[in-house]
Amino acid sequence: MKEAGFEFKDHTADVRVRSWGRTLEEAFSQTALSLMTTITPNLSKISQEIEKLIEIESEDKYALCFDFLSEFLYIFDVEELVFNKINVETIEKTNTKFKLKAVANGEKFNRNKHEIGTEVKAITYSFMEILEKKNRVEIDIVFDI
Repeated sequence: MKEAGFEFKDHTADVRVRSWGRTLEEAFSQTALSLMTTITPNLSKISQEIEKLIEIESEDKYALCFDFLSEFLYIFDVEELVFNKINVETIEKTNTKFKLKAVANGEKFNRNKHEIGTEVKAITYSFMEILEKKNRVEIDIVFDI
């Protein structure tokens, strides 16, 4: 199995994904790429014309994942941006919060260039699980469609 990646799992009504990486940062990056793949299935059609810095602060890892992915939905809805390179650089725990810093590269969504995938309404806590093992982190999540 690849060191980092994601796969879609069966779900009756929504989109369920399992993402993984060697670190929490890699697993978060893969989870964000799975969201982009849901929105526009062929990420290779996205040019890296725009670089966007994303910083999130939340009370725990689950909220951090939820808020991070929700930020991508917001950026897609408001700025119409899609990304094919997402690198979570750091996830740090302070006394009371978790902080994430990521860089995403992509461009404005263009219906004539990019495939139209599935509209994601929201990120959910339903089935969300973050499993940290030695040298592997897995994230299960469901996107509400």
